[in-house]
Amino acid sequence: MKTGSVPQTLGLAIITAGTLLASLAVKLVWPQSHWMNFQLHSAMEALGGLAAVVLAFVLLQRKQGPGGNKFVLLAMGFLGMGILEEFHALAPMGHGTVLLRSLASLVGGIGFALVWLSDAEKPRNWTKWMPGLIAIGSFAVGLGTLASPELPHMMREGEFTATAIAPKSLACMLFIAGAVRFLRDFRHSGKSDDFLFACLGFLFGSAELMFTYSTIWGSSWWFWHGLRLVTYFLVLGYVSRGYLEIVSDLTGALAQTRRAEEGLRKALDDRERLARDLHDGIIQSIYAIGLTLAECRRLIAKDTQQAVSQLGQAITDLNVVIRDVRNYIGGLESGTMSGKELQPAMAALVRTMEGAHTLRFSLQVDPEAADRLTPSQAANLLYITKEAMSNSLRHSNGRNGLVSLQLENGRVRLIVEDDGTGFDPMDAADQGHGLRNIQARAHELGARCEVVSKAGQGTSVVLDVPLEVTHA
Repeated sequence: MKTGSVPQTLGLAIITAGTLLASLAVKLVWPQSHWMNFQLHSAMEALGGLAAVVLAFVLLQRKQGPGGNKFVLLAMGFLGMGILEEFHALAPMGHGTVLLRSLASLVGGIGFALVWLSDAEKPRNWTKWMPGLIAIGSFAVGLGTLASPELPHMMREGEFTATAIAPKSLACMLFIAGAVRFLRDFRHSGKSDDFLFACLGFLFGSAELMFTYSTIWGSSWWFWHGLRLVTYFLVLGYVSRGYLEIVSDLTGALAQTRRAEEGLRKALDDRERLARDLHDGIIQSIYAIGLTLAECRRLIAKDTQQAVSQLGQAITDLNVVIRDVRNYIGGLESGTMSGKELQPAMAALVRTMEGAHTLRFSLQVDPEAADRLTPSQAANLLYITKEAMSNSLRHSNGRNGLVSLQLENGRVRLIVEDDGTGFDPMDAADQGHGLRNIQARAHELGARCEVVSKAGQGTSVVLDVPLEVTHA
């Protein structure tokens, strides 16, 4: 038993006893009071029914939480009771009014008593269709009662008949049975929700008991109507506040998850960009330096001066690679360039990458086309050129190649082609990191990229960058 459960249990007993004594006091003070007000009665019952229906929907949202089955069973009782209370409010005063009130109490009491079955295994999908079935059944009973010309006699000379007292007495016992279960759960868990519904069950049970021995339109009859209504809204307010707090917590957790997801996506994008830049930049540069060193070894015996010149170029290129590696380690972008710097950069690239290869590239750059490029576009086009040339040098076995940058039909067009063996562009196995990186960079530039190749007819990589994208 929780330490704090004893005071609350005592408080529950005081609340229940206090309401019963208050009801007796009202009856003693105004024993002959008889106030007939159909409109007020209908309004109170309609509000109570609405509160019960709303409470049912709030409790149904808690079915995934701890003790979810218990609250679902309780919600079904509130749902049926609330709908029948609405019909009770609409019905003209008579046997039908009392019958609907008795049935509403009985359905609510059954919902409370069923919490004793909440520990049993239930089918996983039963909570999906059962509330709808109860709502349809309650509407059918309400409409049938309003339309029926013959109903059981529920009143006689302002007093309830045995037909009315029987379901109310049963409802009283069911409410109290459910309240006992909630009280037992509270003594083990100490949760305020269990204590709240224990209080509600005892109050509803007491109300049904006192209704049974009250006089219609009498003072105690009105007292219990008012107490039920106030209790409904107090419980609804408390449960709704808890539900809204849960929704707020879930919204905050969802926002935090989204921020974490965005951070993870950004980290993955940065990792992909870094891998692409390393592959297209540093790795290709190292490959080109290797070609230069191979050329140096060939020239040592034939032309020492040219070999020394090539070795100096290799050292310069290695220093550039070292600088780029340091930038990546420090989290910095590799150096960018203006459009005007693209032409000499491409010329140096062609000179460096050819090395000892038999494939020789010619370079054709329109200065106006290069000038129209932003630094980011110029850097990406240099990466694409380096990757396409590297692929040609490694795989094409060609003798002649072309690197061209021109203005054409309102676009900046880059072409890197060779006259080598070619390949099938549709063969996914041939698309390694290089071609995928070219396509990814083209997408970032908003450009159209096409790889044209046929066996024995060489390969062309064509990239069109729209000028409107360039100046966006």
